[in-house]
Amino acid sequence: MSLAALVRRPVDLLAPAGGAALMLLVLGPGIRGAAAAVLAAAAALAVRLRPRVMTSPAASPVRVLDRLEVAPRVTVVLLETGGRRYLVTTGASVTPLPLEDTP
Repeated sequence: MSLAALVRRPVDLLAPAGGAALMLLVLGPGIRGAAAAVLAAAAALAVRLRPRVMTSPAASPVRVLDRLEVAPRVTVVLLETGGRRYLVTTGASVTPLPLEDTP
């Protein structure tokens, strides 16, 4: 949210102003109360002005490369995750079997 958008929607200033007023009421109008009020208002305003980043959903970390139905409730699936491939059998349990050459 930009400063111009904040001026168009002054209700967004309510939270920072409320936090500052609360600090002044709790700590009093002295130097400590004023400093706490300024810090509370600045923090709440920074949170309001922080840009909202719209991120696209990340690619799934697990890709299904191939699926083979062996029996009615038994499936063998070839998965890839983190650059490694796994052969996973599903039935009563899941068993990952790494498909890497072992010396």
